[in-house]
Amino acid sequence: MKIEGFQIPKSSFLSVDKDMEIISQKILSNERVKRLLYYTTKDAIRKPNLSPEQSIELFGKNIKRVPKLYVDGSVLNYILIQFDNFIPNETNPEFRDNTIEFDIICHLDQWELTDFQLRPFRIAAELDSMLDKKRLTGIGKLEFIAGSQIILNDEFAGLCLMYRAVHGEEDKKFMSNPEDDEQFVVEFKEMMKNG
Repeated sequence: MKIEGFQIPKSSFLSVDKDMEIISQKILSNERVKRLLYYTTKDAIRKPNLSPEQSIELFGKNIKRVPKLYVDGSVLNYILIQFDNFIPNETNPEFRDNTIEFDIICHLDQWELTDFQLRPFRIAAELDSMLDKKRLTGIGKLEFIAGSQIILNDEFAGLCLMYRAVHGEEDKKFMSNPEDDEQFVVEFKEMMKNG
């Protein structure tokens, strides 16, 4: 939709919403990750799959999309998803690179699983197998760039996985919802009329 002399915003920052939706769907489709987050016992991987209601409850409790970790005593395993380091692409300034970070935080009492497995590393393995060299909204595939240990305090620690994403024109299209386009036009006309 066009307004005389002005165009509806296009930005690779709009890809964050789309990428978050794709990542959320991938996590919701992985029963092992959901069990590792939800159950706090050593045999979490062998527990029953979560109900649809339990799966949805993970978002906002165990899976954080806002960079605020509120520890409430009953939720002990978390994934915090963050988008960071937006920079122009070195070879094509029309594209933008950014980092997608997954902070896997677990209570230290919940780290050990059966068979010498460690919960944060098992969650990391599941996330990595779902995301590395996979496509989200960007023009390229996600590229694993680093992983490091996180120690928050004497109770919580984990891992940070970092992936590089490249975003180009395909995610700089207009707003994903036509109603957003229409609302933008209304607000723009109102702004022009008032000032």
